[in-house]
Amino acid sequence: MINFYTFAKFYLSILDYLAKYTIPYKGLKDGSHEFEFTADEKFFEHFQEEDAYQTDVSVKVTLEKKTLVMTLTIELDGVLKIACDRCLDQMDVEISGESSVYVKFGDESEELAEDVIVISEAVNELETAHYIYELFSLSLPLSFVHPDDEDGFNTCNEEMIQKLNEHSEKEEIDPRWSELKKLIDNK
Repeated sequence: MINFYTFAKFYLSILDYLAKYTIPYKGLKDGSHEFEFTADEKFFEHFQEEDAYQTDVSVKVTLEKKTLVMTLTIELDGVLKIACDRCLDQMDVEISGESSVYVKFGDESEELAEDVIVISEAVNELETAHYIYELFSLSLPLSFVHPDDEDGFNTCNEEMIQKLNEHSEKEEIDPRWSELKKLIDNK
């Protein structure tokens, strides 16, 4: 069983690490300000319970500060190392994306929409780690498979594909479905 001291120490280490993704905007003049970050495996360990992504992603955050509103534009570009869903070989997947968050000032901090937040006038800094992780997650493809080569052939590990085909069960189609399929085809 974990004691309170150990948990508090762990939680503070997370906050301490993610603090470098915080932008202190109160002292900044109105105008555009750019910040550079890196989202690596250690960054993703703070958001994922399972294996963290093996990646090195460059993040550029542009803060457009005005008197009543700020616009936070996040751009990311990098490479993710991950196992192919089809053959399980390691592969590199290029990741890139861009999103904007509009920040208004108010009495209490709240989220009005996906891309509009209100922060309290008492807040002095803007935490961006969550927005970076969210953009990264939305930039991932639905599946991770090796791309086809220029001739249209699959570039997966052929030995693994062959072994998978040998061990997969061939499913027999119920003859009733075949008869129904004939009815559909004869429309």
